[in-house]
Amino acid sequence: MVSSAAVGPAHAEGPTARTTAPAKRVAPPSSRHVRLDTIARAGDRFTAALEGGAQAELTLDARLQDATEEVFRSFQLPYAAAVVLAIPDGRVLALAGHSSASPELGVEELALHPWAPAASVFKVVSAAALISDGGLTSTSRTCYHGGVSAVLADNLIDIPRIDRTCSTLAYGIGKSQNAIIAKLATNHLTPEKLDRMAHAFGFGEAIPFDAPVEASQIAIPFDDRLEFARSAAGFWHSTLSPLHGALVAATVANGGEMPTPRIIERAFSGEGQPLSLPRHRPRVVVAPEVAREVGQMMELTTRMGTAKHAFHDRKGRALLPVSVAGKTGTLSAQTDKGYLGYSWFVGFAPADHPRIAFAVVLGNKATWHIKASYVGRRIVEEYLAGLDGERRPHLLTAAR
Repeated sequence: MVSSAAVGPAHAEGPTARTTAPAKRVAPPSSRHVRLDTIARAGDRFTAALEGGAQAELTLDARLQDATEEVFRSFQLPYAAAVVLAIPDGRVLALAGHSSASPELGVEELALHPWAPAASVFKVVSAAALISDGGLTSTSRTCYHGGVSAVLADNLIDIPRIDRTCSTLAYGIGKSQNAIIAKLATNHLTPEKLDRMAHAFGFGEAIPFDAPVEASQIAIPFDDRLEFARSAAGFWHSTLSPLHGALVAATVANGGEMPTPRIIERAFSGEGQPLSLPRHRPRVVVAPEVAREVGQMMELTTRMGTAKHAFHDRKGRALLPVSVAGKTGTLSAQTDKGYLGYSWFVGFAPADHPRIAFAVVLGNKATWHIKASYVGRRIVEEYLAGLDGERRPHLLTAAR
C-alpha cells in the first residue's frame, strides 16, 4: 500500500514522484466482515464466509464482475482494481483486483486500500468546495497561463501579459487544467475549507463496509500557499482507495449524499438461520444543487475533456447511447517496485439519471496498453448490455 510519503510528491496529470507499490496487508478479523478470500460462485450467485462461521450471499453482479476481471486479465495489467456501486443504495456490483506483477495480492489489497495517490480525482472535492464554500459556479472564469503538467508560484497570480487564456471552472474540471483549479482555490478557498470538504467526502475517515477498508489519506498544507494550491489541483497530499473513489463519484451522482457501500445481500448463521443486517442512512456531504453542478462539470470530461477519446470514435461519434460523467487522474511515480504510471477514472452513468457509480485505477509500467477510462467505458457497456428489454428503453429515454 501507499506509505505516508505518497501524501507528499504524487502528481496529477503529469510528472514523476516517489511513492510505493501495493503490498500485502493483513486486516484484523471481525464477526461482521466478509472473508473476501472465500468468495465462491454458483451460476450467477456469489457467496462468502463471514468471520465467525456465518455465510453470506453477495450483491455482486456476475456480468459486471466477469467483464471487469476479463479486461484486467486480457491486458495483463501490473496492478489494477475496480469497484462498481449501485445508485442509490450502494450495493457493490463489482469488486475486482488483479496484479500480473504481484499475483499474491488479492482484492483486499487492491480494491480496499489507498495504494495510489488521488491525483486529479481530488479536483472533484476542490470543485465542490469552490461552489459550496467559495461562492463560485461552473461558469466562474479566470485567466491563466501554464498548468498543463505543473503548478508553479507564478500560476497563482495575475500576469496580464501572459495570462492570454481565460476559461471557466467547468473547463478546468473537464480538461483537468491545473492552473485554473489552483488559482481559483488560492483566491476563493482557505486550507480549512478545503480540508473540511475533503473530510466530508471521506478522506481521513473510516468507511463503514462489510470488509476492512483503510482510510484514504489527506494532508492539506495550512502554511504554504503554493503547496495548498497544488493539493487543490490534485498534485500532492492525498491518497485514494478504489472503493472510496467509487463513493466519491456516487456522492455526486446521489445528489450529494454518500451511500454506505455493502456487499452482503443476505447472511445466515452456521445453523442456517437468517441474520439481521445493519442498514445505514446515506451521509450528507454537499447540497443537491452543488452535487448537480459538479456532476455537470464531470460530464465534460467524457464529452470534450481528458476522457473524450475513450468515449468517442475518431469521427467524434459517441460510443455509448448514454452520457457518462467522470474524472480522470494521471501520474507517474518511482515506487519500491520500480516505475508505475497511475491511471484513474471515477464516474457514474447515465450522467443525468445515474444507476451506477464506479472507480478504476491502474498501475502500469512505462509501456502501457490501456487507460482507466477505457475500463470505465467497458463497465458502462456491460451494465447497459445486462439490462433486460423491458428496462433498457426506459433507461435510455430517461438518460437523453
